[in-house]
Amino acid sequence: MKKFIRICLEILLLIMAVIFGGMAMLSASGWKYNVREGNYPEFFGVYSFWMFLGAGLIFIAVMLCFIGKKTKFYMLNLIALIPDIAGTVCCMSVLKKFCNYADQNFSGIGESMKPVSELYQDRILPIVFPAFLVLILAVWNFLESREYRIERKNQKLAELNAEAPKILQDEE
Repeated sequence: MKKFIRICLEILLLIMAVIFGGMAMLSASGWKYNVREGNYPEFFGVYSFWMFLGAGLIFIAVMLCFIGKKTKFYMLNLIALIPDIAGTVCCMSVLKKFCNYADQNFSGIGESMKPVSELYQDRILPIVFPAFLVLILAVWNFLESREYRIERKNQKLAELNAEAPKILQDEE
């Protein structure tokens, strides 16, 4: 049952990372395009850079988490938390800045006149879900590798405490 839950979480992580990370990257590329066309101010180019960076860091964290699944690479699970948190912070801070700007300067979209900030919140805010799943799986992988770490420690102790080889041959 535990293995089934883990596989389901991993599949869910991959799907969410592709969909929500891709949505963040598509939003950033849209901002970049509009800056080039002169529709948005220049600082949106900076926003798009940070959004690309944040989504890319989350993808890196996902890959490190999957590589860290092997017990001998258990430290990658802890390392994966760094780009995971950094990527989430990048995406969320840019989203907040964009929403503040959008509420002041953009009108609504579509027939319902839904605010632009709500549209982007619906697109980018879910990036916290794959980031949260990376956190869960990284901690899970690290804890499961505990037996491997204990075994390695015991092997090193056994090598240190092993009987020294005899220098002189005992005559019998």
